[in-house]
Amino acid sequence: MLRRLIGAGLLAGTVTLGTLGAPAAAQDDTTMIVGLTQPWETLNPVVGFAIPEYEAWNIQYSGLTTRSTADYSPEPALAESWVENEPGVSYTYTLREGLLWSDGEPLTAEDVAWNINTARDQEWSNYVSTVANLSAEVIDDRTVTVTSSVPDPRLPAVGIYVLPKHIWEEHATPETIDSYDALDGVGSGPFTISDYQSEESLTMTANPNYYDGEPAVGTLIFRYFANPDAMVAALQRGEIDAAQGIPASAFASIDADPDIVAIAGLQGGFDEIAFNGGAADGQPHPALLDVEFRRALNRAIDKVGATEDLWFGLARPATTISVAADLAWVPEIAEDELFSYDPEAAAAALDELGYVDTDGNGIREMPGGGDDIVLRHAVNTDSDLGGAMGELWSNWMNAIGIGVELEAYDQDQLFGVIVDGTYDTFYWGWVPFVDPDPLLSYFTEAELGNWNDANWFDPEYDALYAEQNQEVDPERRREIVHEMVRIVHDAAIYPALWYTPDLQAYRTDRFEGFVRQPAEVGPVIFSQSSPSYALITPVGGTDAPDTSDDTGSDATTATGDTTPDGSATEATTDGDTGSDDGDDNGDDGDGDGGGNGALIAVIVGVLVVAGAGAFFFAKRRGSADERE
Repeated sequence: MLRRLIGAGLLAGTVTLGTLGAPAAAQDDTTMIVGLTQPWETLNPVVGFAIPEYEAWNIQYSGLTTRSTADYSPEPALAESWVENEPGVSYTYTLREGLLWSDGEPLTAEDVAWNINTARDQEWSNYVSTVANLSAEVIDDRTVTVTSSVPDPRLPAVGIYVLPKHIWEEHATPETIDSYDALDGVGSGPFTISDYQSEESLTMTANPNYYDGEPAVGTLIFRYFANPDAMVAALQRGEIDAAQGIPASAFASIDADPDIVAIAGLQGGFDEIAFNGGAADGQPHPALLDVEFRRALNRAIDKVGATEDLWFGLARPATTISVAADLAWVPEIAEDELFSYDPEAAAAALDELGYVDTDGNGIREMPGGGDDIVLRHAVNTDSDLGGAMGELWSNWMNAIGIGVELEAYDQDQLFGVIVDGTYDTFYWGWVPFVDPDPLLSYFTEAELGNWNDANWFDPEYDALYAEQNQEVDPERRREIVHEMVRIVHDAAIYPALWYTPDLQAYRTDRFEGFVRQPAEVGPVIFSQSSPSYALITPVGGTDAPDTSDDTGSDATTATGDTTPDGSATEATTDGDTGSDDGDDNGDDGDGDGGGNGALIAVIVGVLVVAGAGAFFFAKRRGSADERE
């Protein structure tokens, strides 16, 4: 899947795609520059997981379907329409007429079928959870039938990027697919890669063959900043046109600039402290195997205080984990079941459990006079918040008599530590996909030693996971997912700290037409399907491509709204970064393969930069998404 790390960069050096024919310039060859504070690990959509990578894939590749800017519902992309043959099982898609890859080769139903069937047979990392039960049959050049061997609630959305068969076929073997650099520059999206400079920049050029018309922006450059403050300064000076990962500390001052709009976009991201549950190989502290011990520690976490200190009120304290981009998938947690901050109650619970300090050194011991309880907390040195969170965690634990030993790792090392289970706690985060299935899968027994970074599972949870995976009734599926989230919450294994906003900004004196996804509350860039780039136009310049024959998406143009809920208020918010209600679109969600809307359940972890910087992963943010 996608997620976590920020990374040391798997692709080194400067790569210019000189073998490609230069695409025709856009109408005025205007160049737009976007700043970001997380580099690329790989540009291969089969194996990548970081948020910047998903942004590039969303722009370079299209899927059969995409995501509405209004509410994430599935909309036509390469497919102009589809017919339901059997609900949740079989759909026939009709491709748009005259589709071409950016290099001029025809894009046909054979490309679609080859992607689905080959990814299934070879178990492509970022595709397999979406296509494992799918088969695709070519009817003719413009028609393909997709059938699932079991009911699939994500259909008719097919959450994978369709890659050009004529480019990828020679690389598509189990031994070589993961190592392909994917710098061929051929795609079907609005822009394609034309130049890559590791840990410096990624340049993309307008695709003259894009099905919705060539974008008004001719060249799109993503510029990496190791220092988020330098990125802010570049935005204020007009050296870049937009920025992802604005430091929370700079948000209000940026928003005060009359030529800049600041956005706190919400798309289900959250940060957490993960405990080692010891379900697989590893060396967790034995106290962490006691659920009541974990619950007591949860009560010592000051989410409200940390949110104010690190996010300046721009994030909202979390009640529990978020498993999808729409927070409607987060269940209501009864007040008496919340692990509200109460260090005195936490200490009393530990006393009652027998974790007491018998020698008076300030550190509790294991019941029966055992060793001092000192937890190893893994600090991600590639995360701007890693050090600060390590200190906060130490303070919270020390206040209730638990020792903490901080162990520093870069994000690649941390990933290995998590997989090996040689940790007690760590801090990271996620940006989920539209559909909850990918993130839900991370807590199953099947993912131990892989994406299950809590090293924990529950048989009841696993049974419910299997049930929701095939439940096509959206209301019943939501009930099952809520029950699953409550199980994770009650286990106190993965305390969510806050729902993390994407802090972004763009200049209004150069480009216009940015859209929020979802409408009113979401970000304008680095979203589930990244629709803004194809719609942006120079101020007073070329019009956006005509999309009047498209599906009628309720796209809303981002205005000066800066609060997370989209309302036009002062830059300083009340911390309410989103709504817990919303349309039930999860049944149409994407899997981990991306596909213009499968964003990122990526890891948010690593790069989450709030007070000091910004966060990315997803989907893990870590240093995607799924982690940062």
